[in-house]
Amino acid sequence: MDQASRPNRRLRLQRRLRGWSQEDVAAGLYRVASGLGESDLGVDATMISRWERGTRHPRPRYVRLLCQLFDLPAEQLGLVRDADVSVVPLLPGDREDGESERRDFIEGMAALLGSVTLPPHLCDTRRGDGATTLETWDRLDRALSRPGHIDLETVAELERMTIALESMEPTAISSRTLLGPTTGHLNAISTLLQAPLPSAVRGRLCSLAGETAGLVGWLRWNMDDVEGASACFRAGMRAAREADDRALGAYLVGAMACRTPSREAPAITLQLLGTRAFGFARADATPATATWLAAKEADAWAQLGNEDECMRALDRADEILERMDGEDVERRPRHSTVDRNWLAGERGASLARLGHVDEAQAILRPVLAALGPTSERDRLWLLVGLAGAYAEASEPDEACRLARTALVGAARMQLAPVIQLIAALPGRLEQHRRHQAVQDLAEHVRAVRVTMPRALATS
Repeated sequence: MDQASRPNRRLRLQRRLRGWSQEDVAAGLYRVASGLGESDLGVDATMISRWERGTRHPRPRYVRLLCQLFDLPAEQLGLVRDADVSVVPLLPGDREDGESERRDFIEGMAALLGSVTLPPHLCDTRRGDGATTLETWDRLDRALSRPGHIDLETVAELERMTIALESMEPTAISSRTLLGPTTGHLNAISTLLQAPLPSAVRGRLCSLAGETAGLVGWLRWNMDDVEGASACFRAGMRAAREADDRALGAYLVGAMACRTPSREAPAITLQLLGTRAFGFARADATPATATWLAAKEADAWAQLGNEDECMRALDRADEILERMDGEDVERRPRHSTVDRNWLAGERGASLARLGHVDEAQAILRPVLAALGPTSERDRLWLLVGLAGAYAEASEPDEACRLARTALVGAARMQLAPVIQLIAALPGRLEQHRRHQAVQDLAEHVRAVRVTMPRALATS
């Protein structure tokens, strides 16, 4: 079968993930073209069907419009042929480095989907060599076509995709790049849940839906969409209740307890973490989540200036981590950065908040040196914490140098909460406001914040 007549399963899958009919795609193309001042389209549902069946390939003009309609690069829509490489357009607002990031994401996902190890009970129908009998998108496409007929291997593939997406979030891939695929994954699971299913399959899908909703919530939180993040966490908790996945519910309560720095409410955080909130308790949490929750409690106490309670919470986190047995493979989420180095970073950040500058610096420097490329998000948070410690020590040059480094990464990864913390740093250096490094940092923050609303508006 030549390339021109090969079915375009990716285009068909992306359409179904959004719940669109072929008529919807045709109407969407007219809408996009009209918005660009273009006319004379010759496309209808029949043409969309031909593109999906591979009997026709869209001309470059339609490739461009399809990319804008789906907000995806041509590769992810199955629209790139060897002869088309030179005419594939970038999406609106994309730069070459943005396209490189998308390629990094696609390559990273492909590698992760091939390497993620599933718990034994999720591997029921895998081949003896560990490979899948169908490509991931083929299996999901088939399940979406017949949502009442979902086999165990389809659930296992969805599990693999969930874990792979989670593992990308702490890396240098931006939240905006990751949000679309993750939302599409959640939409696919939600579509499958609309059909009658055996109780065991429905429970596992509900658990996956809750876990993925939590990831979407964190991505939206990163992009300063606090209301959207809260809605995702609440939806995830509803799914966790139906699945009776109490460990997941406890994790999502912790996610709800977090607030962006501009709306810090440590007292509310402590209230949520200290009570049975939304029907879940901290006792439901796995050891990894319990360690994380204790560290978040410590951070809240540090914000309130209560050193004794902060240290008690950190010691409790250390004790839980000490007792953790094995790799805690059933934790929610399944990808976690909770380890000794991570907890040391949390302790250093809390000490910096409490004004223990020398201790914070002594802890955070080796922690930052030990972080790898899969902990880029944590690196940025800790850089800001260390910058704050130098600000408290009245060392503006080093404080601003660290803050500028964090600002570059935070802008690239769409981490609005980190940018807000950096924006507040010049105010903490008020006595040095005429210092050139402080003025430069304030200017860099202004330049980044000018671009952030536009980036968020197109997410």
